[in-house]
Amino acid sequence: MTGLTSFISNLSTTQVKGLSNATITSLETEHLGALSSAQVKVLSAAQFAAIDDPDEYADLKVSALSSAVLASLTVGTFTTLSTTATDKLVASQMASLSTDIVSGLSTADIDALGDTVAGFSSKQIAVLAGGKFSDTSIAHLTSSQVSALSSTQVAALGDSVAAALTADQLKGLSAAGAAGFEAQDIAALFNDATNGAANVAALSAKAVAGLSAPSITALDAVGGGALSVDQIKALTTAQTAVLTADEIGGWDQARIQALSAKQLQVMNLAALDAGQASKLLTSQIAALNDTQIAAVHVDGFKEWDAGQLGGISAIGIKGLTPGQLAELDDADINALNTKAFAALDATLFAGLDADAIIAKLGDAQVKALSAAQIDAMTGPQATALTDHQVGLLSSAQISAFKDDIIKLFTDGDFAKISNDALKGLQQNDFMSLTDAQLDELTNGRQDKFNDSQVSWIVAAYLDQTSEGP
Repeated sequence: MTGLTSFISNLSTTQVKGLSNATITSLETEHLGALSSAQVKVLSAAQFAAIDDPDEYADLKVSALSSAVLASLTVGTFTTLSTTATDKLVASQMASLSTDIVSGLSTADIDALGDTVAGFSSKQIAVLAGGKFSDTSIAHLTSSQVSALSSTQVAALGDSVAAALTADQLKGLSAAGAAGFEAQDIAALFNDATNGAANVAALSAKAVAGLSAPSITALDAVGGGALSVDQIKALTTAQTAVLTADEIGGWDQARIQALSAKQLQVMNLAALDAGQASKLLTSQIAALNDTQIAAVHVDGFKEWDAGQLGGISAIGIKGLTPGQLAELDDADINALNTKAFAALDATLFAGLDADAIIAKLGDAQVKALSAAQIDAMTGPQATALTDHQVGLLSSAQISAFKDDIIKLFTDGDFAKISNDALKGLQQNDFMSLTDAQLDELTNGRQDKFNDSQVSWIVAAYLDQTSEGP
């Protein structure tokens, strides 16, 4: 047979193309093994199919088989070819396989291919069940192939296989693929003390946004702490809402300040430690609602400067706690924007120190005092008001004072009440005043009172006369 072997090896590629199927069938292992790579490359699908004994693949140079031949293979033929031939298929041939062949491969078949799987196209990868990958075969996928994995495939990997993915591979993970990770996968892949941080860093912002809320919750200090500014910006509101103190404990100022208004509006602010809370931007603070303001760590809150305090909204300030309020001095109170100051809870307002805070309220804050705050004002607070502050009050504000509080005004205070503000004085107010106060109030401006007020003033004077000394 040596003569035939030599003869076969010397055939031209044209002659090999001309061999009949019957001739191919008659050849044995050593004859087929004598074919050079160039000769094998020209074999047609029909000629290859004429090889009737799978054992005859043993010495065939299968790495030279054409795409036409590979495309014609059945799953059984491909599996036999892969395991029988000494020469092995190469990655560049894989793209020629039909999706039927690829989808029919078993875990053992894929493992046997070794790094040849790197030749599978995205379309081929897409038809492989995720559960067929082992921690050995998954390591051979390129980042481009990983990008083709669907959420279903990723979900089927299992935590040990998922943990075998490298940072370079994860760079290709899509948002759809990321959605397939389950809590145990997250723990194995991203919370690992050795590779977790690098694996998280490898994820694109879109991939991070694709993670489910339970996956975000499954991150620990390692995984959550590795999120970058761009990844944090990509977090959805559903993801942001489940962030824990453990996950964000390692976030620095840049990452805290990367959070958007929409993210902050759903975030548990109690998860921020004092140092992190102190770094919130004015624009971020402006987005916080009352529940969130209440959750801000008091030690972080007390570090807010005038600009930050000025960012508190009228809604946000309603959540201010007594502990937080106690940290504010007069400069801090005056730094609040007037809408927020006017929305400060009346009960909390009534607790403000008369001399340290009320007497030092700026013009804007005095003008912003709400009716509820004035109604809640205590005697010491009213007494602490300066005549300048009293002179800033509007008629609506004057009318909000209880009569037993307004009577505490000094003579100088009454003299400073503006002509317009006089309109706010009611009958009980006049009746509570002394002659001296009435004198100061009316001196030189009787014409500023309306008819009803004139009657009340007369009645008030007469009441003082009837009471006698």
